[in-house]
Amino acid sequence: MLRFISRLVVLVLSLAWCVEAMADVSLVTIPRREGTQLTIYNSEDITMVREHRLLTVKPGINRIQFSWANTLIDPTSIDFRILDHVDKVDLIDTTFPSGRNDALQWNIQSQMAGKIPVEIRYFTSGITWKADYVGIANEDETALNVTGYVRVFNNSGELYDNAQTRLVVGTINLVEQIAELATRPAPTAGEILTRGDKLKVMHHALQKAQQAQGQQPAADDSPSEGATPEKPKQVVKQGLSEYFLFTIDGREDIKDKEPKRLVSMKVADVPLECIYKLTDRDGGAQFTKYYRFKNEKLLGDDGEEKDLPAMENLGLSPLPDGNVRLFSEYQNKDLAYVGGTATKYVPIGDRVEVNVGRDPDITVARRVKDRRITNVVSRQYKRRLDNTWVLYYDLVDYDETLVYEEEIVSGKPVAAKVEIERRFDADVVLWGSDGKPKDWDSNEPGAYVDLHEIDGRVERVDQNHVKYFLDLEPGEKRFVQYRVTYKRRKVAPELNTERKREPL
Repeated sequence: MLRFISRLVVLVLSLAWCVEAMADVSLVTIPRREGTQLTIYNSEDITMVREHRLLTVKPGINRIQFSWANTLIDPTSIDFRILDHVDKVDLIDTTFPSGRNDALQWNIQSQMAGKIPVEIRYFTSGITWKADYVGIANEDETALNVTGYVRVFNNSGELYDNAQTRLVVGTINLVEQIAELATRPAPTAGEILTRGDKLKVMHHALQKAQQAQGQQPAADDSPSEGATPEKPKQVVKQGLSEYFLFTIDGREDIKDKEPKRLVSMKVADVPLECIYKLTDRDGGAQFTKYYRFKNEKLLGDDGEEKDLPAMENLGLSPLPDGNVRLFSEYQNKDLAYVGGTATKYVPIGDRVEVNVGRDPDITVARRVKDRRITNVVSRQYKRRLDNTWVLYYDLVDYDETLVYEEEIVSGKPVAAKVEIERRFDADVVLWGSDGKPKDWDSNEPGAYVDLHEIDGRVERVDQNHVKYFLDLEPGEKRFVQYRVTYKRRKVAPELNTERKREPL
């Protein structure tokens, strides 16, 4: 009996120990983020999220729950990584609570007690960004201070605190829409591995590109505990084959349903040109003034490129689509809005032009000085009608030559760059500053435009338009003369309108 009582006591104590051990292995929610990184692909509704968290573990099995309820997270892309103590802490498996489509559970085996850094990565949708540019021209309109902004719109259903923002300019191929994947039932472990592998490949490609550009891989940019950045914000611009990656320095809270405006560039003394254009496309009656600046690296007084941080220079990457608004600064520092435009993707070396309105200080008068019809080819034939012959004369081919004179007068107190675009109602063959074209003496129909005597650059814009460029001195009056020969072919209008007849 005593032996039986002793065994019973041992059994009760063993059960109590097991119950206590099971109580230690509790289900806990994932701890708060220590840092977040958002890589937003603007061409598609997709964002790669990397969360750094400090996970408190105890010896034994630790069950960690992660939920994506009321968000647009793609559950098939969720990936969990242990960043330290990998020899003592191991992810056993991933399970899903019964009856729930918005949560999963990581089962972690630990041989230690304490905090370990972990990273959670996944795709989400609902986060987009848009670029804006504000330029302030100096009083004499020779330089421009340009500030670029990025507005991040978060409609993902999740608040991302302490987040670093990275923007990808370019087009990616996305087979499945993330917003659609976010509404599917809970994925299997196999689906998570498949999608997780794709995410790893994308992340690895970004890291390799960073290393090739001499940058630290993204995994090393999580904030240290208690660290506060003291240096001014920078923007790291990197070419990644077919797209560009902008990394905005510093960290911000990207709240749900609250747009966030971030400074992406702040460039001073960008060379500015004033261009005056006239075109037949809008009637060709009055000049329009444009501000123009280029997406090129800034040069110093010695003509060499300035050594500036990426945030304070141009020409390091394309400029994303966005709205450009320009202001002019007066002597008393007041600002006046002069114009704006929606610009498309601006490659390196390309230019941005903004229409700042009509300019009455430069005028043009166009006159036809001469008109001639030459090289007429016609035919005569008879047609029988009511027992008489009717004589017909059909004009087949002819050349029409027009001589134009344009009088351009500048009322500007400074030198002015002028562009004049003219339209011709036939396919243009241009004799310009590049020399006489090979097909100038051709007999093919078209508008043969002779601008080679103009003192300035000449170019063929498209099938029907030609443009020439002038540099006008202050108050200068310039006369420009050119000619165009229309080679009309197979026109065949009837000339015998009197229907002259003769007997058979």
